[in-house]
Amino acid sequence: MKRIFFTFFCCVFLLLSLNRSVSASTPAPEVTAEGAVLMDGVTGKLIYEKNPDKRLSPASTTKIMTTVIVLENCNLNDKVTVGKNPPNTDGSAVGIKTDEVFTVKDLLGGMLLESGNDCAEALAEHVAGSISDFAKLMNAKALELGCTNTNFVNPSGLYDENHYTTARDLALIMREAIKNPAFLEIEKLPFYQLPPSNLDPNPKWSNNKNQLMLKNSHYYYPYAIAGKTGYTIKARHSYTAAALKDNQILISAMINGEGKEFFFPETKNLLEYGFANFQVLKLYSKGQEVIDLTLDKNKIPLLASEDFYALIKKDESNLNVSSAVCKLEAKDLSKTSFGKGERLIDSKIYLKDNLIGSLTLMSGASYEVPPVKSASNYIKNTIPLWAVITGTLVIISLFLWFLIRKAIRK
Repeated sequence: MKRIFFTFFCCVFLLLSLNRSVSASTPAPEVTAEGAVLMDGVTGKLIYEKNPDKRLSPASTTKIMTTVIVLENCNLNDKVTVGKNPPNTDGSAVGIKTDEVFTVKDLLGGMLLESGNDCAEALAEHVAGSISDFAKLMNAKALELGCTNTNFVNPSGLYDENHYTTARDLALIMREAIKNPAFLEIEKLPFYQLPPSNLDPNPKWSNNKNQLMLKNSHYYYPYAIAGKTGYTIKARHSYTAAALKDNQILISAMINGEGKEFFFPETKNLLEYGFANFQVLKLYSKGQEVIDLTLDKNKIPLLASEDFYALIKKDESNLNVSSAVCKLEAKDLSKTSFGKGERLIDSKIYLKDNLIGSLTLMSGASYEVPPVKSASNYIKNTIPLWAVITGTLVIISLFLWFLIRKAIRK
């Protein structure tokens, strides 16, 4: 009987162990590129990383940033007259000519799909007047996006030792680009036809090189929404892509890798790994009450200044909105008046003791400092300390002088 019970117990234990292993997160797939990341598009958090901050040459994935700058400064129907330099640029080209006139959209189609360096330079000169000035715009935008290991010297990605980025930074740039519907509209096209121009009666064709988005490709991935390949002899291959599945956005970036037989399937595997094992949990909506602040027995509701999300593993089913904890920064607001909706104080948001991120809170009600406190606070904030000390010493001196003079008269 004991032997039967022992055997039964072992079988149950084995089944439970197997069940735990199936529900656990699967390991990340192999990536051969020197630098690679998988980023959640909502939170910007990394799901996978391999040398995420190593500076590498991005080749033509540079054109994602070029697109960001162009769309910030131009309308799609703006006319661009091609200068003398773009037709003579090295590398891939659509074949535009000096003094030809195209729309911004035409040149974006030639740059993003065919990876035309000539189109990239024509757009750069149109926006900034020169390649060097356009690079300044690119670098300023990179810093704005939090790309701390990026420096661009041209809009096309032609190799230069001072032209570099990282897998993390490249993903951040793609994250910014996909916010623009015009970018996504061009990205989904299998080809783009540049129409006959003022100098050429024949159209020019630009074919999409992003095979994750081509339905007749062996590498087709139905959830892909954008992507850009890159290659130079010195930089080797690079590739960045974005995908949308079940309202979740993921971004992959790979730099200094092998050819398409590696980065296309590896990107698909990485994206599927992310979708299968991670999810985004919305903790607060903009304007939602997060916590109360008590000032002079008054409860002031503090509201989220923006939507706030957490990236969690799908097997962390015990985590939910009620698990969130808000901790306010140390800041004395008792002597400060403020209005409803004013951005007031920063906070740290935690899930089960794990820091998720920072969230600025705004006031859900107005607050007026009581008159006594307000007056004392005004004096404290407007009269310098040295003036207070000097005034006090003068008063004491006058008082002593008065006492001494009175004593002498006696």
